Amino acid sequence: MIKLREKISSHGIKSLKTEELIAVILGNGIKGQNALQLARGILSQSEDLQLNLNQLMKNKGIGIAQACKVLAALELGDRKLKADKLPDRIMKLSILGKHLIKKIGSSPQEKLIAVYLDNSNHIIMERIVFIGTIDSATVHPRDIIRDALSVSARRIVIAHNHPSGSLKPSKNDQDFSLRLYECCQLIGIGLVDHLIITRNSYLSMKSSNLI
Repeated sequence: MIKLREKISSHGIKSLKTEELIAVILGNGIKGQNALQLARGILSQSEDLQLNLNQLMKNKGIGIAQACKVLAALELGDRKLKADKLPDRIMKLSILGKHLIKKIGSSPQEKLIAVYLDNSNHIIMERIVFIGTIDSATVHPRDIIRDALSVSARRIVIAHNHPSGSLKPSKNDQDFSLRLYECCQLIGIGLVDHLIITRNSYLSMKSSNLI
């Protein structure tokens, strides 16, 4: 635990792996298992951290007090995510990229976000429209376009994160972007860009001539 505190002091909280963050929350281990080993056991139950009290307490050495600490930390993270909104201003790609790195860059799941803009590129709304692997079988352009029409958006930027850390767009990423672009064109909405987000950076598929 002292090593983890030193790591936070030297490199910041973002330098910790997910299991290390859980270990810090737990604080102490039990006989035969340190806090990091307990944390790995918790993470093995659900890599996307969709956990409940009963699941947590099935782990040897995790009582109700520690389980509640973990759940409270997860809920606080969810509330911070929902509170982290873009300012009501003209959209700049550099600002949007940094915002999305903070918002979804460290997520263990792929999350697809749509940012809806008016004719002057003012931000109208942003919304997580899908959680999971992005492909045509699991998410459809109509889900994004429906929201665009409801808020009278004229332009859209979409973005999703790669938990692997790779900025390279997959074939699914490209196929979905082109399909969305074609659907948007039919109804007079512009697809401005599709951003690939990682923990530390982002890639513009438009600038890379992929859409």
